[in-house]
Amino acid sequence: MELPGWERLRHGGLLLDTARLHQVASRNPGPLSPYHAEVLRRMLGDLVSKKQGDKAAFITFVLDVVCGFSAESGHWSRGTQVGVEWSRRAVTGESVRPRSVWTRPHGAVLPVFVDAEPRLGIGRGRRVISQVLQWLRAGTERLAIVTNGRQWRLVFAGLDFDAWCEWDTDLWLEEGDIGLQVNALRTLLAPVQFTPASNDTDAPLLQAILDSRKGQSELSAALGERVREAVELLIQAHGDPLTQQCPDVDPSDIYRAAVRVVMRMVVVLFAESRELLPRDNALYYGAYGLNGLLSELERTSARGGNRLKRQYAAWPRVLALFRLVHEGSYHPALPVPAYGGDLFASASASENDGLQRALNVFETACFERELLPDRDALSLIEYLTRTRIKVRQGRTTMTAVAPVDFSDFSSEYIGILYEGLLDFELRTAPPDDPVIFLAVGNQPALPLSRLEAMDERGLTELLDKMKDTSSAIDEVDEDGADDELLGVEGSADSDDAAEDIDDASGEASTDIDGDAVVDRRLQTRTRAEQWARRAVAAGGLVPRIRGTATPERLAAHESVVARKAKQLVTRVVLPGERYLVRWGGTRKGSGSFYTRPGLAVPLVQRTLRPLAWNAPTGEGGKLNIDAPAIEWTPKRPEEILALKSATPRAGLVRFP
Repeated sequence: MELPGWERLRHGGLLLDTARLHQVASRNPGPLSPYHAEVLRRMLGDLVSKKQGDKAAFITFVLDVVCGFSAESGHWSRGTQVGVEWSRRAVTGESVRPRSVWTRPHGAVLPVFVDAEPRLGIGRGRRVISQVLQWLRAGTERLAIVTNGRQWRLVFAGLDFDAWCEWDTDLWLEEGDIGLQVNALRTLLAPVQFTPASNDTDAPLLQAILDSRKGQSELSAALGERVREAVELLIQAHGDPLTQQCPDVDPSDIYRAAVRVVMRMVVVLFAESRELLPRDNALYYGAYGLNGLLSELERTSARGGNRLKRQYAAWPRVLALFRLVHEGSYHPALPVPAYGGDLFASASASENDGLQRALNVFETACFERELLPDRDALSLIEYLTRTRIKVRQGRTTMTAVAPVDFSDFSSEYIGILYEGLLDFELRTAPPDDPVIFLAVGNQPALPLSRLEAMDERGLTELLDKMKDTSSAIDEVDEDGADDELLGVEGSADSDDAAEDIDDASGEASTDIDGDAVVDRRLQTRTRAEQWARRAVAAGGLVPRIRGTATPERLAAHESVVARKAKQLVTRVVLPGERYLVRWGGTRKGSGSFYTRPGLAVPLVQRTLRPLAWNAPTGEGGKLNIDAPAIEWTPKRPEEILALKSATPRAGLVRFP
């Protein structure tokens, strides 16, 4: 279930992702009563016509009647009734206190701040938003409402990030009737969303927001793997030009160059989602933008997949987009600022830098020969804009493809994605021996000849040392049918995994080298699966037949063994092809680490707060460094400016 009106709100940061938004929407209170709808319509008319009205009365009506925070649902403290215990001191020394506070048992609370500025978060309106964020972080509350009567902003403040959504009363009426924004207002700002089930739990809305943050981390991990696949596809598509023009370039430089190209696409997708690039401009969307290119390629693919195999226009368009971002456009039909920067700067083939030479191949090779057909360009963009999610349907779990909404990601995830890519190393398969990726452990890549040379004892040791990560096979009673003859319950994930394996090792490999490459890959895969059958038997990965070995049960057993063998071989790399393997020494060797705000912010708080603030005195006259932030007092400016920091390389650094 979606939340009607959510897309019409203004947003800052990630407040609720799609999955959690569905949970919140399930508590929809329904439409407003006709009488109250008429009262709201009249009061909104007064606001639009700028008639003299009682702003306080309007705010009270919206909260008490429209949203349901009535006296029956909880207790309101307003104006002078708000006690001094709700006052907290801002960094500037001002005392900040909400105008109203709604409370209910189990720790339910909704603080409401009222601003006199005509626009929230803009100009002078930024001051109150900043004060509210400080007020929230100084206490245990995480959600608050800020309003000036015209705009209503729901603010969340965590230790390392903040997010918000905002309603505008100018959009509450649609053709004279109550619009969808009011529906979203009544759904999110409702007593049930702010009331925990017990003293030890969070309110449903707060829990959904926290889960969205956690889900964002999970999605970033899945997207990180998709980005790696995009890098590998880009390198494989430029295999021949890289071999001819960069024979002496270190593989690590080739890999870094490919990572830079793919990270350009990631940054563009972030920028388009935040309207830093003019995605609504028809010229940009139709001739440059990645989202526009994706739509165009998908339409062409729907008319016939073979069309994209014979077209080579998509990748040059992506390269033109990179040039546009770097140099900008001053044409009135396509206004784009020149962002510059090293990330989008063009490379030079004449430089001795291996990374620059490899980067130049990725930027120019497509203009000299046909490579990276539009079908592969579509796959490349889909790696970055699509991900797989598990959907539960009855007793089975289906894997579905879902779009990635980059507007849901905060900018920190660019660093997280890049850091994940540093865990890999580029290698080339031996000239006379294919390399096989196995679905065990961290998916090791081993030469097929080495695997075939293993005896049963060696296969058993290999599978014992590395946990089997292919689809699990469980036993059930022997009275079942089909797979259940073996004691195996069918899993949608198993079929999906098999299909993914075919895609990764077969058709998606490329048409660059022609049908001969496809034939060689199929032959190698058949050979690898023959080895995998031995491994399945040696490792006991498929349960033995229980009971009488009837022909039907033997056939079912053989079917399961074949499927398991197919799952065990995840990829086939032909001799001479480049591939990526996980290797943890890259980040350590280069000193490249990205510390997530979830760890960095608490660490900085714990380290710097005692240096820049005075801790309160606890029992026995000892400093209480665990006291809430509101009880700390800032030190004098000269004390803070006298602080020094020592780093291994830079020595002493004076603040600021």
